[in-house]
Amino acid sequence: MNVNYDLLFQEAKSKAKEGSKLLLHVCCAPCATYCLTRLLDVFDITLYFSDDNIFPDAEWEKRLGEVKKLVDIVNNGQFEQKAKFPLKLHVKQYNYGNFLHCAKGLEKEREGGARCEKCFELRLDDTRNFADANGFDYFATTLTVSPYKNSQVINAVGSGLAKKAQWLCTDFKKHNGYNESVRLSQKYGLYRQHYCGCAFALLQMQREQKQND
Repeated sequence: MNVNYDLLFQEAKSKAKEGSKLLLHVCCAPCATYCLTRLLDVFDITLYFSDDNIFPDAEWEKRLGEVKKLVDIVNNGQFEQKAKFPLKLHVKQYNYGNFLHCAKGLEKEREGGARCEKCFELRLDDTRNFADANGFDYFATTLTVSPYKNSQVINAVGSGLAKKAQWLCTDFKKHNGYNESVRLSQKYGLYRQHYCGCAFALLQMQREQKQND
């Protein structure tokens, strides 16, 4: 039976103290846009760019640059949802080898399968560790805004990892979240990538493009 994680999010947000510290794992700027519209009115947010899955390193750099651009847009007061607290960013050093290690044996899995779940675990475990070590009240991720990501799996992983910081359940694809993220990305001129991030996803996308040509 599927859990209504959007309802759980709304309940948790209504109970959270204004200024509660939230560490928000961010996969890319486009996904973060809509998520921030749901969070900036209550939480003191630090975006956490921990994405060892992204390939190649030039793509990692490009996506990080877009996240920095979004932070500036928010902090300069140009974003649709005004922030009650300055938006911050912490970047984990890139190490693609970490992802390859967790994906070993799952290279041939299609997107959305067991390899993706391992990737969620890798990034959310790192997010949880940083949150616990730095006194955050909550941790969460922007990943649930994507229609290609299973929010049930992501929330199960996140809640299972929680220790000191609470896992903030979300299903940001609700309320037209994905389409809103597309609109906001276009409004602010943010680069939107065409594959999730890893080399395996890139190869799958390229194969599908050739089949459709």
